[in-house]
Amino acid sequence: MTQDEQQRVQRIKDYVLERLRQDLKNTPRGGQAQLAKRLGVSGAHLSNMLSPNPTRQPGEDFRRKVAAHWGVSYAQLEALALGESIIDSGTRLAPPGSSEGPQNLSLVLCNYQWMSELPIEARILVQEQARLHYQFAGVDYENEEWQRIVTGLEREILGLLAWRHRSDTKPKEIARPRGARR
Repeated sequence: MTQDEQQRVQRIKDYVLERLRQDLKNTPRGGQAQLAKRLGVSGAHLSNMLSPNPTRQPGEDFRRKVAAHWGVSYAQLEALALGESIIDSGTRLAPPGSSEGPQNLSLVLCNYQWMSELPIEARILVQEQARLHYQFAGVDYENEEWQRIVTGLEREILGLLAWRHRSDTKPKEIARPRGARR
């Protein structure tokens, strides 16, 4: 492996570890153990990789498991890690049966035509929201209904991103009624 290839792989490893740390930052107690179980690795292995002084690095097999967990292909994970742009509006993020979810929803997510301005992280968030919708409703709607739901979620995320982009300052403090204690 050449020096450039080694640096490329190291950047991917660093990205995976940093993003896992961010994902786990606000999870409740036991979140890391649950993630290890979903990825099919031991809790000790994951804990070691995420520690400040790790003795283990995320190998290719582990990185592929993480990519599947995030709902992206390995090529998309590499592109994210390296800051490359290979995503187009026809990108399919979740093949049917690749995640826990109903057949119709999985099919819609697999074939959904994403708006090109929606970043990959936001697409993953839309998929997670749709799956949560299924968990709460408990109904695998017809494809047309899932299409409407996913489109609505996509529009909501785009609106939020536009709002955040316009906002140059920190969110303003919510005004308290007079006489309210701080």
